[in-house]
Amino acid sequence: MNQPVEIELKLDFDPADRERLAACSLLGPAPAATRRLAATYFDTPARHLDKAGYALRIRKEGGKRIQTVKAASSDAAGLFVRGEWERRVTTDAPVFDDRSGPLSQLFEADLLARVEPVFTTAIDRTEGPVDRPDGSRLEYAIDVGEVRAGTRSSAVCELELELKQGTPQLLFDLARTIGEQVPLRLGVLTKSERGYALAEKAFTAAVKAEPLKLDRTMAAGDAFAAIAAACLRQYRRNEDLLLLSAGVEQLHQARVALRRLRSAFWLFKPLLEGDARAVTFASELRWLAGELGEIRDIDVLVPRLEDPARSALFAVRESRFGHLRNQLDGGRVRRLPIELAEWLALGQWRTEPADPGPRDRDIRSFAGERLDRLRRRIKREGKGLADIGDDHRHEVRKDAKKLRYATEFFISLYPGRKPRQRIDRFLDRLEALQDKLGRLNDIAAAPGLFEQLGVEAELPLPGKKERKRLLDDAEDCFEAFIDSKRFWRD
Repeated sequence: MNQPVEIELKLDFDPADRERLAACSLLGPAPAATRRLAATYFDTPARHLDKAGYALRIRKEGGKRIQTVKAASSDAAGLFVRGEWERRVTTDAPVFDDRSGPLSQLFEADLLARVEPVFTTAIDRTEGPVDRPDGSRLEYAIDVGEVRAGTRSSAVCELELELKQGTPQLLFDLARTIGEQVPLRLGVLTKSERGYALAEKAFTAAVKAEPLKLDRTMAAGDAFAAIAAACLRQYRRNEDLLLLSAGVEQLHQARVALRRLRSAFWLFKPLLEGDARAVTFASELRWLAGELGEIRDIDVLVPRLEDPARSALFAVRESRFGHLRNQLDGGRVRRLPIELAEWLALGQWRTEPADPGPRDRDIRSFAGERLDRLRRRIKREGKGLADIGDDHRHEVRKDAKKLRYATEFFISLYPGRKPRQRIDRFLDRLEALQDKLGRLNDIAAAPGLFEQLGVEAELPLPGKKERKRLLDDAEDCFEAFIDSKRFWRD
């Protein structure tokens, strides 16, 4: 079956900017008409369609009913490139036949007979064409409304730019120009993803990293783009939550997403050499991670203190979070994910040098080399762990984090029960080492952090014997980790 493909860029905006966006001259010479779209999304009680990467809806448009099946996007953030199948239906019940997309081929009829409404959308859509002098053509849609699952609802304010004729670069060029007039953020959620999150009562929960599914035949460059996009998606979802509240776990997961993204830049550095924008993005990500990092350090310490030190530190946290909110609302942070998504899809690193070198290497061999390199570095730098200085141990801890993230990135390249058992043991020992090094780092860093924040406080410090025990435990964990089998070697 031929698969029609939809290529679009999603951008979120503030509800207060709706009229300004609709009046933007870049979207056409005259205001376009607005119509109401009401849709119901269907799935089985066990969510078979969603788990397989498909969304099924029936949308009412005037007196018509349009059934649509959409496949998951090939990218986790930025451009949404999706298979899409549409057909007319006459009732509110889905129809499964050869004109209804791939569902009837993928699932048994008795399973499809169990699909039921899961959530609904009610959207006011303003749309129109954007024609270019060179013959290229885009379409835009300004969607304002809500997604509803039971008694729970979530507002939708998004601009969709869809490519009809031309290259994807046009989408980003238009987004950049519109963004100079109306503040925009990179959209990473489809309406179906919003609905499923509401249905599962998880819409305001901190978003952890999603498991990655890399194809073993994938080129290293495509793997980097997929990994980085997944990290960017995790960051943006948590950033949206931070714009609503000062949640501790949401901030932690936003910072984790940035650390994972920075680790991906390090892992795939051989592909990015010569691309100046890679250096710029690495610098911007380091800056943004630092903005979140200071507050995360406070969050780690607050539960371990008693009043009045706890209250004093929490007051500092509120002040620092106010500064962070200002940064998140600023153009520098808003633009960064959009520019990064553009670079991941279309950047110089994708085509230069002409000799692709590591860019076109198969990802499994590339991953093995990078995992080997990180492990060797940890083994070398961690030797005599109990006797090296605090700063040196902290560097070993950071490398251990990189190796953990790299392992999580590449898990899907090593399928099967035996490799998975090796991976689990490897991660267990690596995380145990991280935990011990993290405890030692907290003890070493706390006094300087209190002084930097201007708070009179101190953590109960371990005595000489307890500190020796902590160091010995860390060394034992280090030796156990070094003895772990390298799961990436056959």
